[in-house]
Amino acid sequence: MPHSNTCLQERLATILNRAISDESFAAQLHMSPTNAGKSLDMTLRIDEVVALKGLDLAQLALASKALHSPLAARAGFDQQQVRSD
Repeated sequence: MPHSNTCLQERLATILNRAISDESFAAQLHMSPTNAGKSLDMTLRIDEVVALKGLDLAQLALASKALHSPLAARAGFDQQQVRSD
């Protein structure tokens, strides 16, 4: 049964959230998206693996630093408001 685009986005958001907050997971994700997914009890589909293999670790590290900055603690983030059309 095919996954909906929303389901795919939610799965990828879960993985990216973990990668942003956990540097060792981000490295694992870069080396083997399949094994990283398994560590989250997810079996990744080929399109998910392809999407994750294209991640730029430098940009991920920048995003992590931005989210952990003192300003980020004051900013609210509602994942439901994020859209990728």
